[in-house]
Amino acid sequence: MNSITQELKYKQSIVKYALRNGVTVASILYKKHRKMIYRYIDKYDGTILSFL
Repeated sequence: MNSITQELKYKQSIVKYALRNGVTVASILYKKHRKMIYRYIDKYDGTILSFL
């Protein structure tokens, strides 16, 4: 079972990759829907706690 911290770090890595390389590329690589990545980006304020 993953801890909450691991899940938050995973979401943060998805957002950082998407901001550098594009949401479509990130969705293909991480196998997440583009809509979910856009939601992560909207929530993200630079800290890992913003995903809670």
